[in-house]
Amino acid sequence: MVELAEKILKENCTKELIDQAEDGTWQQKLWDLLEEAGIFTIGIPEENGGTGGDYADGFHILRLIGKYAVPLPVSETLIVNWLLHDSGFQTETVPTTLSIKNDEHIHIYEKENGFHVTGTLTDVPWGRYAKKLLTLAKIGNETHLVLLPLENVQIEKMNNLAGEPMDTIKIDQLVAQLQLKVVDEAALIERAQQILALSKAVMISGAMEIILDMTVQYTREREQFGRPIHRQQAVQQYLAILAGETAASLTITNKAIETFQQNNDVYELASAKVKTNEAAGKVAELAHQVHGAIGVTHEHRLHQLTRRLWSWREEVGNENDWAEKLAIKFLNSEDATLWEFLTRTNSKKSSGVKVKD
Repeated sequence: MVELAEKILKENCTKELIDQAEDGTWQQKLWDLLEEAGIFTIGIPEENGGTGGDYADGFHILRLIGKYAVPLPVSETLIVNWLLHDSGFQTETVPTTLSIKNDEHIHIYEKENGFHVTGTLTDVPWGRYAKKLLTLAKIGNETHLVLLPLENVQIEKMNNLAGEPMDTIKIDQLVAQLQLKVVDEAALIERAQQILALSKAVMISGAMEIILDMTVQYTREREQFGRPIHRQQAVQQYLAILAGETAASLTITNKAIETFQQNNDVYELASAKVKTNEAAGKVAELAHQVHGAIGVTHEHRLHQLTRRLWSWREEVGNENDWAEKLAIKFLNSEDATLWEFLTRTNSKKSSGVKVKD
């Protein structure tokens, strides 16, 4: 599946396609190719309408989404399907998004002819193109997970630095039928934020991978003073730092994917988000330093990737937010000290911070 996805993206996700998407053109052909390949239901058993595989397969697909700067709500639709499957709902293959936050809910009032839905949600990724929205709703004193058709809603269009839609959706509509389920609000928000954070970290690492390849190739082709610039010591130093930050990001996200698949270890996940966020700034800065002015021109592809690094590192919490989460976990833990956790071996538990004697 990963090989198939890379083949599709390599052949179809060109710079020109990304430019068109940033100008407001929905890329239906690419969406259909990904849907036909079963990308949106990876990690869901076939007997439940999925493609099969596990979460790890899905995250490795998302790394490719970052690597090729795919201008579609692939990560959002895939994550929505994971949450729908956890809740016993049917999966979706239409463009779907989500907004699951501590401080935002919609309200639903039961009527004789259906449900009256009201509320405002901000920073909804790909909201203008989504057919359905997964969010939290209040019905009386209970919190429900709801999959809401986006019909007759008011959308205020906004974009992040990467040119990806981050819209405000104002809802005031009557819906005949809804998929609803009472949920533990705090637990669901935490799980959704963890999956979203890991997805951003993985996508950042994928973008870094291709930025490194592009930069190395550029230094071999670009000549100055009669020789390729990669022979200059200063440029070699930049490339070494780029390679180190990329390797570290790929390694830590791979470890976070492994532990998430096994036991949903928030420590590895938070560490991955912190590291990739920090590395994103360094990689973008050095790549542009090496490329010079050409890297920021519209004709060059580099800025399509670095703008995504700058955007994704701020989404679902920046490095300070996740470092604070880590610190609070350790300060409140009675199972192990920070040193004991950092020096644990593979024979020790990686779930939480518990370690064996």
